[in-house]
Amino acid sequence: MSEKPVSSQEAENKPMIMGAIENGNQNVESVVLPNQPRPARDMKGLLRFAMEATAMEDAPNSSNFEPMDGEKKQFLEEALKSMTVDLIQVLTKALNTLKLVKDLKPDDDPEEHEEALETITDTVDNVDLANDFHKIGGFDVFLPCLTSSHTSLQWRAAELIAELTQNNPYCQSRILSSGLLPTLLEMVDTGASEAVKVKSLYAISCIVRNCPEALEAFSKHDGFSVLLRAMQSDVEKLRVKSAFLLSALCGEHPAIRDDLQKMGWVHQLAALIGQEPTPSHEHLLSAMLALVQDHIQCIEDCRDPTLQFKSTLASYIESVQGKEECQEGVEHARQLISVVFTDDSNNGER
Repeated sequence: MSEKPVSSQEAENKPMIMGAIENGNQNVESVVLPNQPRPARDMKGLLRFAMEATAMEDAPNSSNFEPMDGEKKQFLEEALKSMTVDLIQVLTKALNTLKLVKDLKPDDDPEEHEEALETITDTVDNVDLANDFHKIGGFDVFLPCLTSSHTSLQWRAAELIAELTQNNPYCQSRILSSGLLPTLLEMVDTGASEAVKVKSLYAISCIVRNCPEALEAFSKHDGFSVLLRAMQSDVEKLRVKSAFLLSALCGEHPAIRDDLQKMGWVHQLAALIGQEPTPSHEHLLSAMLALVQDHIQCIEDCRDPTLQFKSTLASYIESVQGKEECQEGVEHARQLISVVFTDDSNNGER
């Protein structure tokens, strides 16, 4: 049988293909020939790719496909099924392990349960699987995990809640109705480890962002007081995450600033900004900017002469001048001076 003639384009690409193979390059998408089927991204795509490539090889001048007979189709479907992981089965297996968390004693080894939480977190990386996890009863294990004597299970459970609820209205609503928000708020306040506090706040952030119903519950359970105490914490990550959440909520729901102003948030933030600069200052300044933007009463609070806020901002700018990592904070401070102290003759510190 004579070999098919090689086109000039194929000849040009052959060294590139061979070089990729010789170098162990496994990235199929890095070698794409003209008029070739699009590379596969999953098993079904791989099957389609193989069929299209074979058809092009056998009949390059024809775009007609023969229907696959039933026997071949069944064979390929079975082969594909055998190579596909049943993710619901994976979730169910991990869930069955977590149902035993309630029986764990403080001296027991929680490694198996830690791995189960990590497996679920790695698996529910899209909305459909996150929702399916709830539908198979997955949310029932959260309270036992969050209240476990093992902090390693507490923070992993909080991290999983964050993964499930981020940008997912269905899971946000289900977590809210499960009554876990007060537990998470308490964990931010009294968690036994830094990881527990930080991951709990991360979960809260994912629950309340872009969810008015959750924000209402957050406010009802005194969440803003918890947020303020987190900002006053010695844990830098907690300060950063709490300030970031406040900025986000002010941007999403400007009306909450009325209540925050009445709670004295401007004075509290000004006091925190006046402390020795840390990496969290960039986020504290951003939170203050979000609070005062187009809010006259908050601006008036900033001008309170007892705060010496303009001097505080000037001192911050001077203290971090030239530090590349502080440039965003400097920009926020300058914007605050511009927004709050636009007319020194009338609005300066007296």
